[in-house]
Amino acid sequence: MYFQQWKDYFIFNQQHFAHINFNDTDLFCVQEQKRFAASLQQFQKGEHSEGKHLLHYARQYGDPSYIEAIKLFIKEEQTHAMVLGKFLDKHAIPRIKHHWVDGVFRGLRQLSGIQNTVTILLVAEVISKVYYKALMKATTSQMLKDICIQILKDEEKHLHFQCTTIMQLQKHHTLVYKFFWQQYLLTILGGTIAVVWMYHKPVLKEGGLSLQKFVRANYAIAHELLQMIQGQKEIPSALEPVIHEKLIA
Repeated sequence: MYFQQWKDYFIFNQQHFAHINFNDTDLFCVQEQKRFAASLQQFQKGEHSEGKHLLHYARQYGDPSYIEAIKLFIKEEQTHAMVLGKFLDKHAIPRIKHHWVDGVFRGLRQLSGIQNTVTILLVAEVISKVYYKALMKATTSQMLKDICIQILKDEEKHLHFQCTTIMQLQKHHTLVYKFFWQQYLLTILGGTIAVVWMYHKPVLKEGGLSLQKFVRANYAIAHELLQMIQGQKEIPSALEPVIHEKLIA
């Protein structure tokens, strides 16, 4: 029941970037390209994953609807990479093949089991939500703004999808187990915040975030998600529309 709705959502959302025409003229000024190119390259690389380990663990979980939802989720993340790649190509910014931060995240996701993999995904999506909002505010490129807005809508749903998964995985775990899992999540998030600030400071600062604001924004999202996982706050339905104003405010 839980994952059939998410499968239906991902099927419904497959044309989410159809409104973006890469043949349109776009203003992405040279100054912005110099300041933001490395950051965009890294996030474009980070969005792309074959998802082999995630799909492997999903199959071990054994719910057919979850397996299909995961396949569609992976495809949606790959679409983010494809769209960002097209934007880079349009402005003659080369794509990168490797970055050590991406390698670390892939390694963490592969450590053990479905819950660890989803936890690392949850951290990445918290960071992405804050980053793309800052990028949307920082850039003068309308095309890049439109891409960011759509990714933000998708990431909002991805966070709720991962919360649903974690909640189901932890149904029979003790309070002590859940406490230590939460500390693990917050620790990984703290380390990721430090690394992302180090490499993406130009975008974040241009988007109106100091280090303090960046830290606060990430932990605010994380604590809201923890409330959902703990059952203190309802997880929005897979088919519930994302409030556009909330994402860009």
